[in-house]
Amino acid sequence: MKSTNAANRYRAMRCAKALRRYDTDDDLPTCLTDCLADARHWCDRNRQSYAELDRRAYDHYCSEVAEAGKEKP
Repeated sequence: MKSTNAANRYRAMRCAKALRRYDTDDDLPTCLTDCLADARHWCDRNRQSYAELDRRAYDHYCSEVAEAGKEKP
């Protein structure tokens, strides 16, 4: 089983990979900004609450970080 720290490193790498593929003309922080803005447009078109989904994502993130903090080095 992967440690939580390893799982969180994988999650960060998975995001970086997606951002590199998202747009090759800008730096990764700009790509992330564009992706988040596009996600808001997706939510509008699909009648989803970006705010609610963002809250859920933040809860997941907090749980993952807290769990990693419980691991011994």
